[in-house]
Amino acid sequence: MTSSVVAWAGGVVVAAGTTIATNLLVKAADHVRRSPPLLTASVETVATDYIVIPDPGRGTTDLVPESGHVVRVTVQTSSTGAVVLSNAVPEIVSRQVIDPGAARMTHQGVIDVRPFDLRLDKRRLRLRPSGAWDFPFKITSTEPEVLAIRAHTVGHDVRWRLTLQWIGPDGSAGETVIGAAGVDSEPFRTAGLPRGA
Repeated sequence: MTSSVVAWAGGVVVAAGTTIATNLLVKAADHVRRSPPLLTASVETVATDYIVIPDPGRGTTDLVPESGHVVRVTVQTSSTGAVVLSNAVPEIVSRQVIDPGAARMTHQGVIDVRPFDLRLDKRRLRLRPSGAWDFPFKITSTEPEVLAIRAHTVGHDVRWRLTLQWIGPDGSAGETVIGAAGVDSEPFRTAGLPRGA
């Protein structure tokens, strides 16, 4: 699956090869840069398998990437100076025991780029590098950074977001919140069957 980029006023999301326009939010706080945002990001969800989860309320089923899938985040800046990507903070939106009627559906996956592991069942979430790298990273308008986040859970259906923390060329700090379909829409979603299922 290859990602493609769409012009927008704030960012793009690319999920499983499908391009969806979205916006990225810069949080308003006293110590955080208010506008304009310096970062753009494209997001691609890469899954090897899916979990089929029934939704009795709607009479439908949801296809949710299975535990172990990769979220690939490409971060870029329009700034003429370098921006320091100081951290990326995952956040749980919801976590519940997976529906007992859920089942696995096999799917062909894509190789990840620069891997991090994210254990969604932990009380305190942290991106753990799968190699000899970690934050901070420096990005420029011609040198983006690609984060390939492999998300894991056992026996849960988890919705989550990622907050990119950054420092601009002028030293001001900012945060950009990323989800699978943009801020204030749909977060990333990861499901894992119980062990032995």
